[in-house]
Amino acid sequence: MSQLESLTAFITENMPGDAMQMFESAMDDCELTRSHKGIGLEQRRMGVLRYNARLCWDNFPFRLYSPGEIYALVLVWIAEHANALHEELNLPDPTVDPEFDDEGSCILEIVVPLADPLIIRMSENGRIPYKGQRWEVVNPEIWTASEAAIVMNHGDKS
Repeated sequence: MSQLESLTAFITENMPGDAMQMFESAMDDCELTRSHKGIGLEQRRMGVLRYNARLCWDNFPFRLYSPGEIYALVLVWIAEHANALHEELNLPDPTVDPEFDDEGSCILEIVVPLADPLIIRMSENGRIPYKGQRWEVVNPEIWTASEAAIVMNHGDKS
C-alpha cells in the first residue's frame, strides 16, 4: 500500500461520510530518485518516488465539521503511520489552503509531501531485467526479530 493510499484510508475511516463527499486524493509533482540498496529477502530498493499527496474537498461542510479535524488527522497519520523515508528525507510539513464561502461549505486542499520506496524482487515471471535476472515490483517484505539471544564468550581460562 502506498503512503497516499494509507493516508486516504486513514482520513476516510475517521471522518463521517457526509464530510467525505466531493473528496479526492491524488499524486502531484512526482520525482524519482535513484537509491540502490539491498534490503534482504532477495529484494532491492531501486529508488524512491517522492510526490505531493493532494487531498481535496470541493464542498467540505465546515459549519458541521471543523477543518481542524482534518488537519489533526493528517498530523496524527504522519506521526504514527508515515514510513521511515519521511524522516530519512526530512520531508517538509503539509500545507493547507481553505477557501470559505457563505453557504457553509469550503473548498479545502491539503498538500502532504510523501515518499514511497520502489522495491523489486527476483521473479521468474518478472518483466524487469536487472543484472541477468528477472524482477518484479513488490511491496517490501520486512521481517522483524521478536526475540534475541546474547551469547557472551569471556575467553578460555584453562
